[in-house]
Amino acid sequence: MSKFEKPRKRQKPASAHGFALHCTVTRAVRSVPAFAAGAPGILVLITPEGKSPFDYVKAITTALHGSEVDYLGRDLGFMCIVSKDRPEKSIGEFETECRDKHRAIVIAESKDIVPTVISLAADATVDIPPIVPTDFRAACHCVLKIDATEAQATEALSYPDVMLWSALRVGRPMDDTLRRLKEATEAQQDAVASRARSNPVVRLEEMPGYGQAKDWGLQLAADLAQWRNGELNWSDVDRGLLLSGPPGVGKTQFARSLAASCDSHFIASSLGQWQARGHLGDLLKAMRADFDAARQNAPSIIFLDELDSVGDRDTFTHEHASYSVQVVNCLLECIDGVAGREGVIVVGATNNPSRIDPALRRAGRLDKHVIIGMPDEGDRVAILAHHLGTSLPPEQLKFLGPQMEGMSGADIEQLARQARRIARREQRAVTVDDLKANLPALIPIDGFYRQTVSVHEAGHVIAADQIGYGELVDVFVARQLSPRIQEQQAGAAAFRYKPISFRDRQSYLDEICTNLAGIAAEQVIFGRHGDGSGVGSDNDLRRATRLAYLVEGNFGMGDGLRFIEVPLDGNSVHGDRQLSRKVDQVLSSEFERAKTILSEQRPLLEALSKELQDVGRVSAERFGEIRRKFIVPKETALAS
Repeated sequence: MSKFEKPRKRQKPASAHGFALHCTVTRAVRSVPAFAAGAPGILVLITPEGKSPFDYVKAITTALHGSEVDYLGRDLGFMCIVSKDRPEKSIGEFETECRDKHRAIVIAESKDIVPTVISLAADATVDIPPIVPTDFRAACHCVLKIDATEAQATEALSYPDVMLWSALRVGRPMDDTLRRLKEATEAQQDAVASRARSNPVVRLEEMPGYGQAKDWGLQLAADLAQWRNGELNWSDVDRGLLLSGPPGVGKTQFARSLAASCDSHFIASSLGQWQARGHLGDLLKAMRADFDAARQNAPSIIFLDELDSVGDRDTFTHEHASYSVQVVNCLLECIDGVAGREGVIVVGATNNPSRIDPALRRAGRLDKHVIIGMPDEGDRVAILAHHLGTSLPPEQLKFLGPQMEGMSGADIEQLARQARRIARREQRAVTVDDLKANLPALIPIDGFYRQTVSVHEAGHVIAADQIGYGELVDVFVARQLSPRIQEQQAGAAAFRYKPISFRDRQSYLDEICTNLAGIAAEQVIFGRHGDGSGVGSDNDLRRATRLAYLVEGNFGMGDGLRFIEVPLDGNSVHGDRQLSRKVDQVLSSEFERAKTILSEQRPLLEALSKELQDVGRVSAERFGEIRRKFIVPKETALAS
């Protein structure tokens, strides 16, 4: 066959892309001479990384078996395997479609997902090669009636598939196609650069708020400067950070500003962006490409948003668990690869740090954990002033600080944007009234309600302290709530936990006790409790109930070792009354334990709740000062 000889007319692919894929499949099949000559057998073909098996269906059924109509009527078998397919599904389809056929082809996106039963039945397993310049030139000549040189083909294949095969048209000269591809690529790059110029990134030094995260970021910038100058070894630089905090506190903005302060290349990505590339092979390829780009552009910061969506391998029980495990494993490999190469910092962000695989937080990975909380009154005013620029001086904005309570950095940015829109419409400067017009009528937290919230949060703090569960960061009670915000907290206590630790039954009981200590405190002080522990998507009772089910049903820490699937949402396991009774017993026991602790520490409970009620926020240091006035031995509290 000559270099550009066409296949028989009835086998001709409908597109240049299809023809090129036909060429790659032909080379793969010819590596098994007997099968290529028409002998009976089963052949497994593995697609190139990032390519879907379904892209090759047309090429295989037409180029190797004649027309699709002929294929369907002959003793031939064909099937595709993708990563999301369960092994039993693939085996069942193989039994039906391929095992007893005269000739059959199984095409899969990786060798790892081919069940052993199919591998044993196959006569050969062959990798389909990628499209090379020779394939591209043949496709252009035979399908599009245009010629391309080796250099032109090589250049064309450097562009993304979706752009390349769209730019190729019948009769369009290759020079014109390459010119279009180059111009389109440059236009995309110019658009990105233009957006960057119109929205300059503010350096971390200029950003208000962020507390401990900002301190860490400025230290990193100083360390990187020393590293560049050869004054600091890379092993002494923090290379991984986990940011956590509620939505809207500015985790992404922090990462961008950090990169600016560090004078580093910035890459932002997420599992959702990787998944948008296609099937598992595409996802893993996109993930590796981002980390490769970070290494190639070092020093660089790669930011991984919504890291909890990657998941924790210990919780994967769904039918696509294999898919999810491969994603986590690949991410660990990428981060470990970064650790061995200088100049790359990995920053992960999450709203739910407890849902992150513990391996991601081990030493050398994302071992530094910083919580970004909601901005306090001073920070809210500073953030508003920052987004308004020079429109209004900060002193004119101070009285808005209390009115913005409960608003995140993103909420405040939107407030400034709305005020500027009003001023633009009326062709004048922004005024304080423009801001007030967009502030909601807030719901005050005062009177008896404020007292109950203060007691509730003080209960969590004191029980955790007495038990030794977690390290207090701070505790707050809000002054007001915004009706615009769908889910917000009237108060909360923030704790810092060890990334990895040995956990036995007692440690889980301690956590349950801490979760129930809020309503226990209300019972101690008022003799009743409100509905706060059952409100919200991640409330105290939901967490405590789920933990009790895990202890009794999943971890073998109850009366037996039988494993029972426990829903992640903390709902009961329907139909198992014995397990439900055990869970109720655990919850009741830990609730009584919490009440005992708080009854013994009632003077401290009353003092802390009074300060929360009056001041609104108590730091870990201030709690230590209050506690020293009411020291009670811990021996009783530690006994469950």
